[in-house]
Amino acid sequence: MPHKSYCFSRSLARMLMVAVCVLALAAPSWGAGKPAPDFTLKDVLQGKEYSLSQFKGKVVMINFFTFFCGPCRDEMPDLNKINNELKGKGLQTMGIALSSDPTQIRFLVKQLGLEYPVLSGTDKVSEDYGSISVVPTTVIIDKAGNVAQRIEGTRKKEVFQKMIEPLL
Repeated sequence: MPHKSYCFSRSLARMLMVAVCVLALAAPSWGAGKPAPDFTLKDVLQGKEYSLSQFKGKVVMINFFTFFCGPCRDEMPDLNKINNELKGKGLQTMGIALSSDPTQIRFLVKQLGLEYPVLSGTDKVSEDYGSISVVPTTVIIDKAGNVAQRIEGTRKKEVFQKMIEPLL
């Protein structure tokens, strides 16, 4: 007959494994397959309004960031390269600055030479996209306007390309 502490340990291990699996599956799949929430936000450089709906039929990569996020700044040049390499194949990249001063964001866009639209975000757009609490968070939307991926934290250029290219 098994010892009581052995049975308890096995049961605890099973519960922990189930919890880890549930968390692992839940986090990256936020909104996957569901329509991406539309928004209309202003570009920080020229004040031009952009809506997600105007890019229907394209793959859209939205990068949520803040001015004070160092990893965000490190990732942005790669996002710019991806945008330039794949925009002719149907990719549209957009940055959405959250909780940031537009003057600081304009400086950042110019300093990094970003060629994709960078928009001033709102609490509503953050909430609509799953209450963005980790930056950078990148959302990839397929041509039909559905969320394909939600990635929290930084990734290398090659990782993003592997996610985007099959959708083009």
